Amino acid sequence: MDASGSARMVKAKTVNWLKQVRYQAERLTGQRIRIGVTGLSGAGKTTFITSFINQLENHQRGLLARRPPFDRLESVRWQRDGVEQPFPYLSALAALAADPPRWPESTSDLSRVVIDLRFRPHGLLGKLQGSRTLHIEIIDYPGEWLLDLPLLGLDYGRWCEQLQGWLSQEPRRSLAGPLLERLTAIDPLAPVDAGLLAELTTEWTAFLHRCRADAGLSRNQPGRFLLPGQGVAAEMLQFVPLPAVNQHTQGESGSWWHQCSTRFDYYRDYVVKGFYDQHFSTLDRQILLVDMLTPMDAGQAALVDLKAALEAVLDSFRYGRNSLLERWFKPRIERLAVCASKVDQVAPSQQRAVQQCLEDLLTDSLSEVRHGGVEVKGFPLAAIRAARQEGDALVAALDGQSGGVRYQPGHIPEHLPLDLKVQGPELLRLRPPTGLHRNEPFAHYRMDDLIDWTLEGDG
Repeated sequence: MDASGSARMVKAKTVNWLKQVRYQAERLTGQRIRIGVTGLSGAGKTTFITSFINQLENHQRGLLARRPPFDRLESVRWQRDGVEQPFPYLSALAALAADPPRWPESTSDLSRVVIDLRFRPHGLLGKLQGSRTLHIEIIDYPGEWLLDLPLLGLDYGRWCEQLQGWLSQEPRRSLAGPLLERLTAIDPLAPVDAGLLAELTTEWTAFLHRCRADAGLSRNQPGRFLLPGQGVAAEMLQFVPLPAVNQHTQGESGSWWHQCSTRFDYYRDYVVKGFYDQHFSTLDRQILLVDMLTPMDAGQAALVDLKAALEAVLDSFRYGRNSLLERWFKPRIERLAVCASKVDQVAPSQQRAVQQCLEDLLTDSLSEVRHGGVEVKGFPLAAIRAARQEGDALVAALDGQSGGVRYQPGHIPEHLPLDLKVQGPELLRLRPPTGLHRNEPFAHYRMDDLIDWTLEGDG
C-alpha cells in the first residue's frame, strides 16, 4: 500500500473511533438504537426500509396504532438534513407511485436512515421526566458487500484455495468457461502483466454477474467487483484468484502473487474491515431478510450456495448479551429477526411454510446464535404486498405491465428436504400495486409485528 493509502486508512480509523465514542454514549443512555438490515442482493432491503419508514410515519393510521408503546407515539421525523448519504426515501416513494408503479432502485452505495420517535410520558415517573425521544439508525448498503465479510478471516492464499473448491463444482465450472483455463495457466511467481491482470479482472467480474443472473448463486466475491461504491481506488480492485496459489505460496515483489496478494490485503483490511467496523460492530438489533422463493425456484445448487453464504455471514457478527462494561467496548446484537421476504408471492396459508424452509436452511447457525443468549424470531414478511388473495387464487400485476393477472401460486413443502432438492414454485415477476401514497400505510404482511418486536422495550 502506498503512503496516501496508509494516510487514508489512519484518517478513516480516527473518524470512525470518534463516531463510535459518541454513538456508545447515546446508546448506553437508551436514546439510540442501531438496526442492521442484513440481506443479500435481491432480498428487498430498499423496499423494506421504505416500508419501515412509511409504517412509522403513518403509525396513527396503521396497525401499529393498536400496540403499546406506539399508542403513545406523538411524532415521527425522518431526517434528511445533516445526515451523511441519506437514504433515498423520496426517490423510492416516487417509483412506487409511478404509472405503472415500479420497485425502488436496488441499493448501489451506502446510505443512512435516521428516524426520531417521540413518545408521550408513561406512568408517574414518565410524567415527571417528560416526553422521550428515541433515535433509530439504519444503514443501507448493497447486499453484494455483505458477502465480503467472510474475507476477514482469510489471507490471499486461503481465499484462492476456497475459490478452487467452488470453481471445481457445477455450475461455476461451466459458467467460468475459458476464464478458468486462463487463470490456471498463470505462474504466480512470474512477473505480473498489468494489462493482462486488468483484463482478467474484467472477465472475473463478468463471471460473477453470470453466477448471480444465470444460476442464482449467492457467494460472489469480491462483492465490490459487482458494485464498487465510492471511495475505493479503481486500481485496488484489480486482483483475481489464481488456482496455482495456496496458503504457502510466497513470491517476490512484482510477481503475480505479490500484486494480487497486496491488493487483496488492502481490500480486506481497508475496504471490508473498515465497512464492518464502522457499520456492523455496534449493532443492537439485526433484521435478516432472505428471498427464499427465488433460490427454491432456481434449484438445489442455488439453495446450497445460499445456505453457505448466509452461514458465513452470520458467523461474521457478534451475538449475545454482555455486561455494561462490555457493551461499551464490545457491543453485541441482542435480537435477531429472521425474515423470509416477498412471501406475498404465495398463498397466505403457505407463507409460514416459506419461513419454516428458511429456518430449516439455517438450523445450525440459528442454534449457535440462540445459544449465545440472543432472542431470535421468524417473520414471513412482505414489506409491500404486491398480490392479494381471491378465493384459492392470487391476483397481481406483472412487472412492467399495467393490467392484472389471476394465477395459482406454487406449492411450498412444510419442511425443506435435507438434500435441498425441491420443486420450484415457478414465480412470476410482480410489480407494486397501484395507489401507494406516502401518507397512507402500505399494505403489507407482518411489518407491524416486526417493528413492534424489533423496538420492544425501547419506547
